[in-house]
Amino acid sequence: MAITIENEPGDITPVYSDITYTLSSTNSGQTNFKFVAVVKNAAGTTLAKLKAPVYAGTSYGVFNLSRILQNYVTFDFTQATLHPGKCTNSFIAYSVEFGEEYGGTEYLNLTSDTNKYAWNGLFSKWDSELISDYEITFPGTARKFLTTIRRRRVTREQYDYLYFLRGGTALGADRVEVKAYNAAGTATTSVIKQLFNASNKDEFLLRMGAGVVNLNQITSGNLYSGTAGSVVPVGTVYYTLQIKNNVDDPGSEAYRFDIVEECSKYSHRVLYFLNRLGGFETLRCSMLNRDTYTIDRKQLKRNTYGFTGTQYGRDTAAHGIASYATTKSRKVILNTDFLNELEWQWVDELISSPVVYLDGNIPVNITNTQVEVFDLNDGPQQLRIEVEYTEPEILQNI
Repeated sequence: MAITIENEPGDITPVYSDITYTLSSTNSGQTNFKFVAVVKNAAGTTLAKLKAPVYAGTSYGVFNLSRILQNYVTFDFTQATLHPGKCTNSFIAYSVEFGEEYGGTEYLNLTSDTNKYAWNGLFSKWDSELISDYEITFPGTARKFLTTIRRRRVTREQYDYLYFLRGGTALGADRVEVKAYNAAGTATTSVIKQLFNASNKDEFLLRMGAGVVNLNQITSGNLYSGTAGSVVPVGTVYYTLQIKNNVDDPGSEAYRFDIVEECSKYSHRVLYFLNRLGGFETLRCSMLNRDTYTIDRKQLKRNTYGFTGTQYGRDTAAHGIASYATTKSRKVILNTDFLNELEWQWVDELISSPVVYLDGNIPVNITNTQVEVFDLNDGPQQLRIEVEYTEPEILQNI
């Protein structure tokens, strides 16, 4: 008996895209034949045991592990993320043992595939995307960060983030170079240490703070060079971040952040959201924002009559109709400033994101069900976003 893996996924794949194995067997013509796949995590614990008949019209078996592995990844987000670190919740290491079943007997672990990784990303169904598009390689200056927008606008008070796949070919990646440019084009350079084990493949997926607030909170012990508290100095017009190795070769594009200072009479709010590639990004809403509350009351009728001494009568201070279960739900209507064309191409990821926080620590759900995307021909446009808090407040009972 022989099982052959005809096609397999790459060593690291986005878990929300297909993770497909195609198998063949010398016994596939046996009565009631089935292929068997036993999926295990890095510790060798069985996650699932799957069986598949021969695919109709062929002699092959097919297993798609995507839905199984999705159950074992979540996301990594902390508003105060500073220097680079790994995303422990966003990936799973797995292996698969393949066997077969026929004649009422299972023959397990006839061949296997090991040292595989899946992270909480999703490749577009309509665009051609490959792992090599995102894995850091040296030398190289191609777009690599896990985002679909290649340039962002931030204020000096704004947090933001970049996520990236260090990759098996980027073991020398040990620093991030930040260049901050003033209006005259003069650059101030700082180099941030990457705090990870370069030989540990489990640290494929990394994240770092990339907003002005994040970068200026990095301590001197986490800098190869530069001044703590002034990685992005006052007077900076824009700054770039670029992955480099220990001999100063670039491994990514120099990702650009433009600093904007908005004059708005409204207090700004910021949405933090999980993008489709598994990283978190932020969108600033600096125009009118308004809170609305929905109150849900359950009430009962109470007897307001009783005795005061020997006198029987109505207690005028008692509630004749009393609320015994009251909840308050909160919604917020947000409005962005005018978005540029790049930002309009990117906001659909915010509207469809399954994980969103308001101001960094309030879990919310976006209730918009559609978004109309504008371009330069339409002129400047703003986006109205409606969010609701994920849990109502439970108020006092009387």
